[in-house]
Amino acid sequence: MDELILKCLQDEASAEEQREVWTWLKDRNNFDRYQRLRDSWLASGMIQKNSAFDLEQRYKKVQVRIHSRNQVAHYFRLKPLNSIWKVAALFIFAFLLGFSITQLTSSNDFVGLAENQYHIEVPRGAKISLDLADGTSVWLNAGSRLSYSNAFNLEDRTVHLVGEGYFEVAENKQIPFLVKADGVVVKAIGTAFNVKAYPDEALVEATLVEGIIDVSEGRQTIRLEPNQKVSFIRNSAHLVDQTNAQGENEQLAADSQSIRTVNIIHTRNINPNLYTSWRSQRWIFERAKLAEFTKILERRYDVKVYVMDNELNDYKISGSIHQQTLDQLLNAVRLTVPINYKIINNEVLLTLDERLEKEYKMLMNKSTN
Repeated sequence: MDELILKCLQDEASAEEQREVWTWLKDRNNFDRYQRLRDSWLASGMIQKNSAFDLEQRYKKVQVRIHSRNQVAHYFRLKPLNSIWKVAALFIFAFLLGFSITQLTSSNDFVGLAENQYHIEVPRGAKISLDLADGTSVWLNAGSRLSYSNAFNLEDRTVHLVGEGYFEVAENKQIPFLVKADGVVVKAIGTAFNVKAYPDEALVEATLVEGIIDVSEGRQTIRLEPNQKVSFIRNSAHLVDQTNAQGENEQLAADSQSIRTVNIIHTRNINPNLYTSWRSQRWIFERAKLAEFTKILERRYDVKVYVMDNELNDYKISGSIHQQTLDQLLNAVRLTVPINYKIINNEVLLTLDERLEKEYKMLMNKSTN
């Protein structure tokens, strides 16, 4: 086993050998042995400048697969490291967190992308953040993918997104920052915004927190200011900003001409935290439809949710997720939604609790009388 570990440290192990070491490391009793061998290897000066293991290049060409087996989603941040510790960090991530580093040489994962794309993938049940070469900070939600070319920050600053990402863009007026997501292009210079474009949902959304962004779909371009959100429904587009009632009529009147021209409903004053809190410790949601809420559960906890009774689809859920296990969260949901639930391995069955439903209806009737 020592020889296999050394091969992994020197980036000479095959995929099968890496899996063998990973399986061996799952036994925590083996970890001390691994640490001693790793420390000896690092101290021996086996890292050579001309080694086939090009550390700087491998560190930049990142494919992330962080496998979280716990029900509470984990959060990891990639930070620049000194050279010798980059090797140690990469190895630790590779075998303790399922972290691998590769460079794409084909466009199989993203149709239409050129070769030499760097690809970051986050599985369900996890989320990550990283800093791009231009200084832009990116947060990626569970089940998301991000790719960009090896010319990033040289010829352009274009990234391709599938899933959900939050971007704090470093300012560069000469090279705008572009996010491409399912036919929608978000253009920014220096700003903070969220883009959501999961392939199993019927819309693409961009939410602006700071600065200004231009969001384009085909020939249609919409400029967003802070606290606005644009949603593109598949094959059509309209702005779906939730708005405070105050000032709504005035704004609609001011924008009535543009609404008729481009078939867009443009209201303002959303709460951006509802669309960006997923990246923090507390994920907030407000009046979320059950179908939307189950999508959140599936990605955050890496499960499949089945709603067995259609009556449940009429309910909306408000609240937050903060380090709860799936069981704790579903038990809390029962306070406002009449559900019974069963968790079987990685599947969740939601059924209607008729007794709770009657109690809720009685309470609602009393509140309206």
